[in-house]
Amino acid sequence: MALLRPSLTLVLDLDERVAAEQTILEINRSYAHIGTPVIRTHAAEAAEDATTEDAENAPARNTARLMVNMGTYSYLNSADEGADERWDTIVGPWIGNMLRKIGNNMKVFNDRQRKIGYPEVHFDTLDIELGAGAFTVAVRPQGAGAVDEAVAERVTAARNLRNDGTFAEAVRVELPCAESWNAQRDAAWEAWAAEHPEVLEELDTDEEAPSGDVADEAAEPAPEKTREELLAEDVIAKSYENTAVPPTDSEALPRPQREEEEEEDPFDFPVDYTLWAVIGADGATRTYDSVAAAFVG
Repeated sequence: MALLRPSLTLVLDLDERVAAEQTILEINRSYAHIGTPVIRTHAAEAAEDATTEDAENAPARNTARLMVNMGTYSYLNSADEGADERWDTIVGPWIGNMLRKIGNNMKVFNDRQRKIGYPEVHFDTLDIELGAGAFTVAVRPQGAGAVDEAVAERVTAARNLRNDGTFAEAVRVELPCAESWNAQRDAAWEAWAAEHPEVLEELDTDEEAPSGDVADEAAEPAPEKTREELLAEDVIAKSYENTAVPPTDSEALPRPQREEEEEEDPFDFPVDYTLWAVIGADGATRTYDSVAAAFVG
């Protein structure tokens, strides 16, 4: 008998400003061992009364949707026969494994993007859609994109609270709520920036850098090389190929010296998942303290 296991549909919704063709190709390559993601794009998001320029300068907002499918087998509602057992033995552990894999993938992807000078792609939330979208638990990753596998226990807790009536009318739970996450991120950024002042200097330099015609005028063109200089460079380039060393004696060949580059320390911070946003079908939101096991306010 085949082992029963969920299937995953991974939908990545990207801000069109970061969805360059090369970036999409890299994402597809990076996620090949998990499954080819469905990539969608959206225009830059901003407040309703914002200008076009404000929208273009708004932070990129990307989301990942993990659509959990178990076919005709029920796993969300405890009242359904076998649902709790399937969750405890199959779905819950599987979600933990997927969060770890996808979170690690996002971190590795951004590390590589940063090293090769391409834009990083950070996701605001990993939306875990359960029961064909009847209930969603949105997990916010750490600063660099990783997700602790233990967060799956909180997803299980949210499901249990829905089933025991505490979250009876909820259709979405966000771990943590936006206010808590924003405060954590801002505090972590201030602390990190204080330890990495060169980052702020780079940002100031980018803002002050000349652009357009001014930049073109400021940049001095490289002097054109003479025919003799080009020939001399060609001789130097080919001198390695003509080294009189037998092909089998590769150890005798001169080895290129590489300068060791210092690893860049990315902005990262662990997330405190204490405060949750519990959102009802009508859009009403309440804050739940998962440690005190009570709603706040």
